[in-house]
Amino acid sequence: MDARERDTIPMDRRHKIAAVGLGASVGFVLGVTSAGSGALIAVGLILLFRLSPQRVVGTDVFHAAILLWAAGLAHVSAGNVDFALVGNILIGSIPGVWVGSHCSVRVEPAVLRATLAIVLIGAGLALLIKAGLGIPLEVIVPFPVAVVALLVATMARARRARTEVP
Repeated sequence: MDARERDTIPMDRRHKIAAVGLGASVGFVLGVTSAGSGALIAVGLILLFRLSPQRVVGTDVFHAAILLWAAGLAHVSAGNVDFALVGNILIGSIPGVWVGSHCSVRVEPAVLRATLAIVLIGAGLALLIKAGLGIPLEVIVPFPVAVVALLVATMARARRARTEVP
């Protein structure tokens, strides 16, 4: 863990105000655009609270779970949900989250930091493409490939290190 990072933060008055402000702004963006529960909160946790990568991921995922229930219920009541599509996405997402969570606790903090950066850059590029900036779709392809390669290489290296120890 980086010396400037921490696993927990004392929630004094200024931290509470910063957390509420971060939550309000991200909640608004999420409600309007559906983007932000992961990317924006992760950046906020890193910059405002200097949490370790594992704590960023865990706190972000737990926050997103609660926040997305609220946003999901609002969109269900407005009639904006394609349930067949959601069901099919969940068939892949639920095992994907399980595997990803399993991997995140076995990866070095530096690798997790790099992985978060790669994902955030890729997400930003995808949003710019969606905004019509004319960036070719092929620009995004290396990002998920890089994430998988980085995680697989790190886990393989860790496994080799464990087997080499006498």
